[in-house]
Amino acid sequence: MIALSCGIALASTMMLTALLGLWVAEKRRVEARDYIADLASSVAPAIRAADSRSIHEIATALVNTSVIRKLEITSRTGLLELIVRDENLTRRQERNLLAYAQPVDFTRQAGGTGQLSFYFADPTFWSTWILRGICLFAAVALALLVWRAPPALADSAFKRELLEGRMRRRRRRAKLNRFSRSFALSERKSLPATTAFGELFESESEMVVLISVTGQIVDASHGWLTAGGYRREKVLNVHMTEFIADPDRRMVADRLERMRSSGLSQAGTLKYLRADGSCIDIWFSAVPVSTPDGNNFILAVIRELPEISGSADAHTPLLTDPLTGLLNRMGFERALDRLLANPGRDVICVLVDFDRFKTIVDHHGFRTGEEVLRGFVKRLTPALDEMTAAARLGGDEFAFVLTGPDAKARAEALASAIQDAIYLPFIVKTASITTNVSTGIACAPDHATDGTDLLRLATIAVSVQKNAGRHGTLWFEPEMFANARRRAETEAHLQRGIEENLFEPHFQPIISFAGGATIGFEALIRINHPEKGVIMPGEFIAIAEETEQIVPAGRQFFAKTLAGFRQISRALHNDALYLAVNLSPVQLTPDMIDFMAEKLDAFGIDPARLTVEITEAVFLEDSDRIRASLQKLRLMGCRLALDDFGTGYSSLSYLSRLQVDVIKIDQSFTRNLTDHDAAVASRSRRLIEGIAAISLNMGCQMVAEGVENAEQARQVHAIGAQYGQGYLYSRPLSLAATIAKLSSG
Repeated sequence: MIALSCGIALASTMMLTALLGLWVAEKRRVEARDYIADLASSVAPAIRAADSRSIHEIATALVNTSVIRKLEITSRTGLLELIVRDENLTRRQERNLLAYAQPVDFTRQAGGTGQLSFYFADPTFWSTWILRGICLFAAVALALLVWRAPPALADSAFKRELLEGRMRRRRRRAKLNRFSRSFALSERKSLPATTAFGELFESESEMVVLISVTGQIVDASHGWLTAGGYRREKVLNVHMTEFIADPDRRMVADRLERMRSSGLSQAGTLKYLRADGSCIDIWFSAVPVSTPDGNNFILAVIRELPEISGSADAHTPLLTDPLTGLLNRMGFERALDRLLANPGRDVICVLVDFDRFKTIVDHHGFRTGEEVLRGFVKRLTPALDEMTAAARLGGDEFAFVLTGPDAKARAEALASAIQDAIYLPFIVKTASITTNVSTGIACAPDHATDGTDLLRLATIAVSVQKNAGRHGTLWFEPEMFANARRRAETEAHLQRGIEENLFEPHFQPIISFAGGATIGFEALIRINHPEKGVIMPGEFIAIAEETEQIVPAGRQFFAKTLAGFRQISRALHNDALYLAVNLSPVQLTPDMIDFMAEKLDAFGIDPARLTVEITEAVFLEDSDRIRASLQKLRLMGCRLALDDFGTGYSSLSYLSRLQVDVIKIDQSFTRNLTDHDAAVASRSRRLIEGIAAISLNMGCQMVAEGVENAEQARQVHAIGAQYGQGYLYSRPLSLAATIAKLSSG
């Protein structure tokens, strides 16, 4: 009897110890999540104001820490989609990660509302499972011991456990009720420091306001009240717009409505109306918050913005770029507006954008890229006078504003100094880094009358300079509007294509010269625009790659391609057909390859049937990211094809290292075989013969593109090509047209 009682006591102790351990583990898990929440809150403001390149740099830096294992940034519009994952993270580990998501407003992206998601390791994963096992073992042991105990002992032990369980539940319920009552904000006129926000509203320095979802002030910190000269009882239940100057009231009302409808945070600048009728400039960040009893509020954190002058003394942390010490975008825009407020003098905006800066980051790392930017500013500083305001707008983009009677001449001198600053390589540790910049200049009042337009026109000049070959300076000209308008239309088409799922594949068959059989299909991307009809890739691919919209567009396209390819295979009753798709250097990321692997598995398509076509442009972007992506494709079992061979940066060493399986002859070479000029035809034949020799020595198959007639097919086959593709066999057709043609044939 004593041994049985001791056994029951031991089992009970084990169970209670395990339960206590589980409670401690849960507490640690909550603490870890709170830490990630604080990290997300501190990172979100930087994410909001950054461009897509800077966002990627921030995400990479976070994942390089020991805490964050994976980070996702997604946009509701689809314009921005980024996944950065720890390279050492296995799929099993990824499934066990904890997640924390926070809405974020990307102020530099069109329609840029989205979500920031952190994935981090569960600090109690293994201990939780062990404790659960102990708890289960103790429960089973206790049940067996009580079952075997004499009825009187079992009954008393059962009653004692039942009574103790009831007491524990009562204590937990009473504690929960006290906790819930402390958050009953709707029944109180103000929030004391004992609420969920601690001492935040008692702060004399922090400007914080808690707002109801309909816009009324629920509580305000001492700092906010002091800055405005208000008394607490005079502001409670008053609509927030009553404390905003007239020009900004409509904006605040719109932001509140946007938060109610989307649940996404908002940020910006506005004028705070004080009790004496004066105004101060403030910056605000508003986020939706909830309390345990289910009430929803808006928490706004506010900072006062001091007046800006041209002197460096006016720089404040909120207006200063932490990397370079120059003004940030907000500070620059305010400085520009202040200078334009005094008419009658020239105001020149000089915009500088590094060429291929992303390549530097990919090759040498994020920190090295930062050192290059610092070095650029250090070299350029002697050329900046007291009348020039300088800023880093974000990423690798800089801006300068000059004014005065000789502003145009000084702008020319500054542009020359900018080119001199990047003439010599930047030495970072042991790396010697050479780079170029494109510079655009716009003038007020010649080109624009407000800061937003002036900066936009300088940006247009930079874009034209980059399209013209990069590395140089260009003044804005009115005719640039036409190109800018076409580009804006194309970006709008891309945005709509992503939002409305308009990207579609067109399939073109690949034919075997030996027997004339169809051995595969290449999928070519199109935008099926509701009003414009089918938009060809030549009109949008370059811009999509430059803006990185090719990433979400490519994912949409690939999923549709696999679905269509499965239908084609079933229509032909042929599971040996292969599919060819193109990937640009921008798309060659490990995350994209993981996405492709998931989709191949979902559609039941063997990766060995997929051929990924790359162009020689990847050699210019040769980086660890691209090499890792190509290696992943290899490990999956996919084949690699080099598209448009001979038209770009050819290198046998790259062909050998990348283990290319297929070389595709560019259609211009195939077409020129039957050119009326015998010299042109002869040169094309010799080029193709050289490509064939390389293909044979490298063990590669050869596909001739652009086969338009039987004579071209005969010649490329005789030279050594095994397969052909072109209008002789079929134009690229939509999925429906392809199925119809296969059915009729």
